[in-house]
Amino acid sequence: MQTPSTLEPPTRASLAPGLSRGSDDSPAPVLVKIIAAAALVVSGMGIVLNQGVQVGFLVAALLVPLWLPVLRRFVGIRLLLGLGTVAAGAGIWLQVANGDDHSVDPAIATSTTVLLIGAVLSIGLIVWTRTIFSIPTVALFFGIGLLLGISPSAAQFATNPYKFGFAIPLAVVTLALARLSRRWWVELLVVFVLTGLSALNDARATFALLLLAAILLLAQLPVFRIGHRGSASLVALGIVVVGIVVYNLGTALVLSGILGESTTARSLAQVNASGSLVLGGRPELGATVALIATKVWGFGAGVSPQPSEVLTAKEGMKAIGYDPNNGYVERYMFGGHVELHSVFGDLWAQTGVVGLAFVVVAGALMLYGITRNIADGLAGGIVLYVVAKSLWDLLFSPFFSAEPLFILAIGLIAVPAARTAGQRLKATTVSMGPVQRDLSRKPARSRTAVSRAVDAAE
Repeated sequence: MQTPSTLEPPTRASLAPGLSRGSDDSPAPVLVKIIAAAALVVSGMGIVLNQGVQVGFLVAALLVPLWLPVLRRFVGIRLLLGLGTVAAGAGIWLQVANGDDHSVDPAIATSTTVLLIGAVLSIGLIVWTRTIFSIPTVALFFGIGLLLGISPSAAQFATNPYKFGFAIPLAVVTLALARLSRRWWVELLVVFVLTGLSALNDARATFALLLLAAILLLAQLPVFRIGHRGSASLVALGIVVVGIVVYNLGTALVLSGILGESTTARSLAQVNASGSLVLGGRPELGATVALIATKVWGFGAGVSPQPSEVLTAKEGMKAIGYDPNNGYVERYMFGGHVELHSVFGDLWAQTGVVGLAFVVVAGALMLYGITRNIADGLAGGIVLYVVAKSLWDLLFSPFFSAEPLFILAIGLIAVPAARTAGQRLKATTVSMGPVQRDLSRKPARSRTAVSRAVDAAE
């Protein structure tokens, strides 16, 4: 095993997965750094103009000449953005194809298409900033934007300001700052504090995802890594096992009353109705599966389903124990549009099989990136939380609300292309707090040899 004193500084051919090719002491001109930081903040703020156009989308479009050449340096990003672009076109084509026997809302068609194109542009922008800043710094600037973009006037904010306003921005900012501290125990402390806040504020999904992040952070400590030598296959298996354990543990804690009586009562009703918190809390999955089975090509941008298709969706929801005859289906899911409460469902309805391919590739890139990062001991709390939340959103959150963290997750987890398994940096040399303590005891010339590796990893 290499030691800190013998490790060579990384080159373009030896970057570990998940590492930024840039760092906070990047030689990029100061003006470029200012532009990149401002673009991240604006993207996180989500300032909406007309027809769903966001200021961040316009900034990303203006900066295309800067970020487009960078995409080839990262695994699968060009494929993903290409699919997203084609999917936007497919949504318009499906709208025209289904327009004769379905009603179309032009405003919704425009806003949903703009959102998809904006997501494509924003991912390219965030990947570019990875070449200028370290991963947690990219997340920090974006998180500042999320905080500035909180809207107290939003309908649900008044009912639970933490859950519907501060939870995600606060998690992104504090976890990014914790990673920048380069102390593993600081990251764990922040994750546990955020987990406690989620428990106290009826945020079940956030509670479970942060609990998962805490376990995966602990698993990267050197004492737990002895023997598996950074095996990606073992890590993948471990994530599945940990996910099952966290789900069952989280369900038990929720039903025990730890998140409050109202949450327990609601959760118990959902479990009794469908047998699990997942299906009980997200009955739209039943409708989505039923619709895909009967109309695989999708509806199109802004297209509303026919009454017979609404009936098919209801039958799918009944199959998982949910009573759809309560007005929710007609008013929210199919009230002049299609809203299936999941990224994959929404994009399938809007863009058909191309949208499904886009979601599958996005999920695969996130899984590949997080697996490699954990195998190398480089997955900080910020990356673990953002990726876990985005993977959850692919199945359980509307695209319009999931989009900010979705674009951030793809940008943060993108794996540099120019590497092979034999070139991977050892996890024990760059990953967590104890490493920095080891380096502090080395002579100055030894620190010079590894400083870039550590900065990139952090």
